[in-house]
This record gives sequence, structure tokens and C-alpha cells, in this order.
Amino acid sequence: MKQYLWIAGALVAGALVCFKAEAAPENYGLVSVGYTDFEFDGGSDREVAYSVAYGHKIHRQWYAEAGYLNLFDYSDNGAEAEGEALYLAVLGKASSTTGELFYKLGVARVDVAATIPCGTETASASCSFDNGIAAGLIGLGFDYYVSQNSMVRFEYTYIGGEDSFSTNMLSLGFRYNFN
Repeated sequence: MKQYLWIAGALVAGALVCFKAEAAPENYGLVSVGYTDFEFDGGSDREVAYSVAYGHKIHRQWYAEAGYLNLFDYSDNGAEAEGEALYLAVLGKASSTTGELFYKLGVARVDVAATIPCGTETASASCSFDNGIAAGLIGLGFDYYVSQNSMVRFEYTYIGGEDSFSTNMLSLGFRYNFN
């Protein structure tokens, strides 16, 4: 009887170790640069954008990701505008031998600040505003394995929100897994 308890205990311990190994946290950092076209309140442009993010594996097929996006830094004919965002997203993934295909769903807080000339020829003036926008985020991408801890990320992201704000971003990045 003791022998059966020992075997049962060993099987339970083995199952717990296997479960624990799969639940081990996997964290990553991401830096990317890309191209974005944006529209906001009647204006639009195309700019180079960059982002940094931190991700955490919450399940074998799911990641949680928090990040910063510098969407645009625009200057033309006395008008200046910049847009940046903080976001929180979940990524669903499908792994293969060459990488991970993923989709991203999340929410973002986009800050748009602008200064534009608004005076007349005789009395020049500038008007400025700083607007915080709630937005939704959706993306699709692929993380290509370079080594055990390094990946190259190709990603398309769409962000849309209040005041007719929308942006499409195509980016190339480097992901490093911390483990």
C-alpha cells in the first residue's frame, strides 16, 4: 500500500512540476520603429513613429502588453503637432517553428498637442490645444525567431478614437525575452 501511495505522490508531484514549468513567467521588452499615417480633427499626415513596450506571458497562448507609442511629431507652415499614446493590450498567439503569429486588442490613451497660427496678417497669434483621447487598438503581427531570446517583430496596428482620431502604423521591431 505504501508503494502505491509513493507512486501516486510522485505522479502528482510530477504533474505539479510540469504545470509550474508551463506557468513560469515569460517577460519581454520590445523596441520598434515604423511608419504611421494619422487623421485628427480634419488634418492628416504621414510620419515616422517609434514605440517601446513590456510584455508578460499570462497563459501559454496569451500575453499582456503595456507600451508607449510616439505616433507623430509634425511641423509645417507654423503649425506644430505631436501625438503619443500609452496602451494596454492582450495578445493572442499561435506558435510555429519559425515564430509566433499574433493579434492584439487593447485600449489606449492618446495625447495630441498642437499649436497653429490663428491670427490675421496685422495681428498674428497662435492657438494651442492639448487633448487627451480614449481610443481602441487592434493589431496583427509576426514575431520571427532569431535566437532563443531574440525575435524580430513585423506588426500592423490601427488606433481609432474620439474626435475622428485614427492612425495606421506599420512597424519593424526587436523583441528580447527575459528569462
